[in-house]
Amino acid sequence: MLRALPAAGLPQHARQPLWAVILAMGLVYVVWGSTYLGIRVTVETLPAFLSAGLRFFLAGLLVLAVLVIRRRRRLVIPPWPQLAAASVVGIVLLLGGAGLISLAVTRVPSNIAAVLASTTSIWVVVYRLAGRERLQPLALAGVGIGFLGVMVLLLPGGSAAGVAVGWLVLCVVSSWFWSAGSFYGRRLPLPPDPFVAAVIQMLAGGLAIALVGVCTGELGDVHLEHVSTRSTIALAYLVIAGGIAYSAYVWLLQHVPIATVVTHQYVNPVVAITLGWIVLDESLPVIAIAGAALIVGAVVTIVRSEGRGQPQPQDAA
Repeated sequence: MLRALPAAGLPQHARQPLWAVILAMGLVYVVWGSTYLGIRVTVETLPAFLSAGLRFFLAGLLVLAVLVIRRRRRLVIPPWPQLAAASVVGIVLLLGGAGLISLAVTRVPSNIAAVLASTTSIWVVVYRLAGRERLQPLALAGVGIGFLGVMVLLLPGGSAAGVAVGWLVLCVVSSWFWSAGSFYGRRLPLPPDPFVAAVIQMLAGGLAIALVGVCTGELGDVHLEHVSTRSTIALAYLVIAGGIAYSAYVWLLQHVPIATVVTHQYVNPVVAITLGWIVLDESLPVIAIAGAALIVGAVVTIVRSEGRGQPQPQDAA
């Protein structure tokens, strides 16, 4: 679940081959939508924080290796202020966002977690409202619809049976961190190269998550002989496929209008719900379906309203 900030001053969108746009959008739609399933399978036999930390640290090394190979001597280490800023953003996004989601899905079905985590756009509008920005009425309406959907999912009977409300709230809290890092992070002096910024974010965030895992005693829960093959495959998938999808996302931000790119925000939950049903036999009560529909509808409303005006900071799952 890697979230990235669009770099300021991106070049004008040039006409790109239709097949390339479709391929990149498909990767963002499907891979990021499958992230929640991947996490759910990973934490079956691996500790939540340690596996998430390993995932992002290895993904950061993977992207760094690609950059070194492709750019060779053109890869420049950013100055200290940019390194520090990117590290802070990475810790907020990945530890507060992905780390908490990884912990939550040890108890919460992946489909419910995906829907609650998709409220990022809703909280960004709330932050903007708190900052006294002028917002379009449609965006405010989307926030109201989203709040209603979250309340439906948190009410008794609104989620999968047997899930304590505290674990559901944890999914919402992770979305708060994610949206805060996306919104406030743009004000920091991040490296102008989005790929370099992403590497720093993943390395710093991965180390921070792993450190939390060590401090919470997860090392004692690691028993390699008990780690299942499917958990190992799921972790490898998150590292490799997640890195590829992120690269596709950055490319899209540079070549495709933002209003098109951010449609992933309401496609990803649908993909997660579908995969959870097919692979893990996860089901949704009728009231949970209603809550999910309200949240997805809220995200669609907000994205459409922002598409008419100044685009808000966006993220990727």
